[in-house]
Amino acid sequence: MFDAPPAPVSSFPAGKTIRVCFMGLDDATCSRLRDLGIREGCDACVMATGDKCVLALGASRVALRREVAMGLFATDTP
Repeated sequence: MFDAPPAPVSSFPAGKTIRVCFMGLDDATCSRLRDLGIREGCDACVMATGDKCVLALGASRVALRREVAMGLFATDTP
């Protein structure tokens, strides 16, 4: 069985747990996301999508602009 290819975080529904695969964003944005705990290989739960995408990382919540969420690629967690 084939795994689904990574998709933008903004395409996942609320309530879905995802695994971040890669960041297709500029270096400064990638660095800031890593500072906030969003990095390749981390698991997060999509709390909301729309103009803002909210990710839950443990007890923390991070709100992303839609443009940023579209450049952050993830898969379903195994």
